[in-house]
Amino acid sequence: MVIDTIVMGDYQSNCYCVRNDKDAAECLIIDPGLQPEPLVLMLQQNNFTPVDILLTHGHVDHIGGIESIREHWPKVRVAIHKDDAGMLTSPAENLSLMAGSMVQARPAEILLDSEKMYYEAVDLRFQIIHTPGHSPGSICLYSAQDHILFAGDTLFAGSVGRTDFPGGSHDLLIEMIHQKLLILPEQTQVYTGHGPATTIENEKKFNPFLTQSRGM
Repeated sequence: MVIDTIVMGDYQSNCYCVRNDKDAAECLIIDPGLQPEPLVLMLQQNNFTPVDILLTHGHVDHIGGIESIREHWPKVRVAIHKDDAGMLTSPAENLSLMAGSMVQARPAEILLDSEKMYYEAVDLRFQIIHTPGHSPGSICLYSAQDHILFAGDTLFAGSVGRTDFPGGSHDLLIEMIHQKLLILPEQTQVYTGHGPATTIENEKKFNPFLTQSRGM
């Protein structure tokens, strides 16, 4: 797996361009955020073709670039968990209205839920891990083969996602991290929605939000 990271917009959200190997032209885009021009330019300069856009959740800083990618690559499909699907078309729900803008995207072509536990395309396979807490439809994408987790805004290096937005729950977020993420192999590389990458081992040992929740 080859991963290119593009830090996007004023909110400094991490967008990921993911390919099966270094010679592959087809790619997946995870969380194309606001001000997507550097992402579009990178794809064009490398002759990459995005096949699908995978969204870890529906907040504006992770969906803001969708329509720009669709404009350049009309066949691209968008996948999001069904519980966040309404955020794509609603500036109020995706928080862009709160931020003083009006970001809207067309509905997703692929809705993820408990019945669709895996996602496969361009010779990549991810387990869909539903981790509500930051938003109702927050998901993480896990590759068991490569020991890689795309965690969105669920888990950060030394921190966890915000839960003060509508639909958020701190207790639920911590529960989901313990039950679904910390059970992964400790060597798993965690690519976060903001900030640097980390590992499951580091977060189990040093993340104060997680160690405190266990009374350590």
